[in-house]
Amino acid sequence: MNVLSIGGSDPSSGAGIQSDIKAFSKLDTHCLTVITAITGQNTSNFGMVEPVSKNILENQLESIITDFKIDGIKIGMVYNSEIIKTLYHHLKKLKTIQRLLKHYIII
Repeated sequence: MNVLSIGGSDPSSGAGIQSDIKAFSKLDTHCLTVITAITGQNTSNFGMVEPVSKNILENQLESIITDFKIDGIKIGMVYNSEIIKTLYHHLKKLKTIQRLLKHYIII
């Protein structure tokens, strides 16, 4: 099964995309990823967060959508309304998604 995880990157791997990869791997599920924001944090301090550009977000989405069958989607941090609109525009094309796991974080 292929699950697309959409969210922020946490360099400490305690949350975000890195944490999703670990969790889905334990479930024998292939985790595809689209990064919406980059954070600077560790286990005791949240430093900075910056969104990815619309261009790279769209490129990530198209790269994954055109190459893989996606069985489910997990959405984490989306950062801002531009990212939400971009995700909606691209994900609405996917008619066969059976599962959508939402864990929205908007900063």
